[in-house]
Amino acid sequence: MSAELRHWRAFAAAAQARDFTQAANQLGLSQPALSQLIQSLEATLHTALFDRTSRRARLTESGAKLLIEARLLIDQADRLTGLADANTRSTAQRLAAGYVGSAAFHPAFTALIAAISADQPPMTLQIDQFSATSQIDQLTQYRLDLGIARSPLPDLGPNLTSLTLARERMIVALAETHPLAQAPRCSLTKLRDAPFIQYLQQPSGGLREWVNTACAKAGFEPKIVHTVPQIATMLCLVGAGVGVALVPETMARFGVPGVTYRPMTQSFTTELTLLYRRSDTAPALRQTLRLARRLINKLSL
Repeated sequence: MSAELRHWRAFAAAAQARDFTQAANQLGLSQPALSQLIQSLEATLHTALFDRTSRRARLTESGAKLLIEARLLIDQADRLTGLADANTRSTAQRLAAGYVGSAAFHPAFTALIAAISADQPPMTLQIDQFSATSQIDQLTQYRLDLGIARSPLPDLGPNLTSLTLARERMIVALAETHPLAQAPRCSLTKLRDAPFIQYLQQPSGGLREWVNTACAKAGFEPKIVHTVPQIATMLCLVGAGVGVALVPETMARFGVPGVTYRPMTQSFTTELTLLYRRSDTAPALRQTLRLARRLINKLSL
């Protein structure tokens, strides 16, 4: 029997998770099925990949060496699959797009989606919410054609580039009962002792990094009481009086009971950015970029 991609995926997942049950769950398999795939791979290679005396899925020396090549094989297979899907989308005038949650409340996002939907010849848009890091990974693997993220961005690498759609201020979200809720403006330094509702940590970039950097410039480190994946949840916690949050200005359009918004005395901004592959010449993407540039000019006026 020759080793197939499914065997290498099972091996890499177990090595990453260091636990067969967890790896099986990630792959949507039963634990015995995953074990059987790995045992079949070991029989084919005539070598043990995991130390069976350990309670964890610990790699043998041979397993550690093969893992490097296995990951390269899996990445290449995923990239080829993504490239084939991208070619299919190109001929069918289809676009696969990702966006970060806070983007959906910005008028530029709404206007761009509306322009794509109304354009002729018609394009079919499939859009899903992902973190900026996930969008960059999926763009690199050709699973997405474009992304919409916020600055600060993770490293895009040499194959991706960006187009700034809009720039907006960051503001403070406070409970209506907060002592600073009636002030016309809020200095970030006055939040030194306030409990912060914070964004999820990304490998790099993201609004969490933005908040940490802004607070550092104001001379303090935010006291984080909760970390949440969605700004909507963040604002609900602010309304409950749990803490304060720094959010993009357009989030003030999101009416949450008990929350008030105040501009900051410092000028802090974030950018809404379109991400895409430099070399992608698909007609649907190029037309989307033309629509985006027209939108930028209109918003600038």
